Amino acid sequence: MRQQRVILLTFIGAHLVNDFYATVLPAFLPALAREWDLDYAELGILSFAFSLLSGVLQPSLGHFADRAGRRRFLVSAGFLVGGCGFLLMAVAPSFWFVVAVSSLCGLGTATYHPQATAFIVEAYPNDRGRMLGLHGWGGSIGHFLAPLVATLVIGAADWRWAMLLVGIPIVATSMAVRSTLHETTPNPEARLKGAIRKPIVVAALAFGLLSVVLYSFITFVVKMLVDEGWADTTAGAALTTILLVGAIAQPVGGRIYDRFGGRRIFIAANLGTVAAVLVFSQTSGVVSLVAIGVVAMFGFGLFPVSIAMASKIGGETRTGVSVGVLFGVTGLLGALARPAVGALAEALGDIRLALSWTVVSAIAALPFAMQLEADRSAG
Repeated sequence: MRQQRVILLTFIGAHLVNDFYATVLPAFLPALAREWDLDYAELGILSFAFSLLSGVLQPSLGHFADRAGRRRFLVSAGFLVGGCGFLLMAVAPSFWFVVAVSSLCGLGTATYHPQATAFIVEAYPNDRGRMLGLHGWGGSIGHFLAPLVATLVIGAADWRWAMLLVGIPIVATSMAVRSTLHETTPNPEARLKGAIRKPIVVAALAFGLLSVVLYSFITFVVKMLVDEGWADTTAGAALTTILLVGAIAQPVGGRIYDRFGGRRIFIAANLGTVAAVLVFSQTSGVVSLVAIGVVAMFGFGLFPVSIAMASKIGGETRTGVSVGVLFGVTGLLGALARPAVGALAEALGDIRLALSWTVVSAIAALPFAMQLEADRSAG
């Protein structure tokens, strides 16, 4: 029981740090745009580089950890590499240097979710939805703190000092994870062949297409508000308030999964996301920000649901690769969507209109959500 609590608390804290640095980049975009006179298309390219390796590498790294028993090593190494990425961005001489080294941050995030999920579901096999929801709560705290902390530091000093202050705790988390957790046992029975089956592909596409909507809004909302006349810190606080909804939604989503399974939640979240984007497209001001909050509620609420479903599909021997496929597909779709939305904003001359078009992705997710296997209990 004590070891279970150590694992859960360690990963709640590690998830806070991981999702803090996974979400902090949007808060830097206005400052970076001023530094090098960047447009939305160029900011989309930076967001693409930041996310690309996370999407590409998660399935293979998850499989390696399952088979070789190196889960603790990968999580610790990921934080170290991601932290170094931010430290290097702090001394960047040019925009394209930032683009290049930001890929290290994506490499860092590629190691986290498959391994963390495997640790938690092995510790709590019959209560995975609730425990993954609590784990997700830590991530949501990181999400909603990121824009507020970053914009306050940027306002008080500058963006380079803010990058430095982001990188140092990430490196410290690497050492904390390594000293707290035990390394896992190798599992030669884990096979990549046959792991990527229809159920996990359907779940990955359902979650990934909805996440395109969520992360497109999160990426560009601060820059959008600054362009509309908001101060950087006020725009960052607005995003923080929106992301606070996610801190509430994740444990709630996990509890609902344990009771009803994932298919119903996915369909409801899918329809709710479509409705929220349509409201955003027809409104402005506070109402449109509330609509973004609703997108965040459904998007983050699905995190523990999708992870629990992936871990169950993969079973004990393939948890890492199944969660890796889920987040790999999500990361790739999100990485591709950001430069596309940025380029669309430049072509249309309106970032709000470009974001409104993400409703197409939410609609495309619905057939996959409806194909998910019905299951009244994830436990």
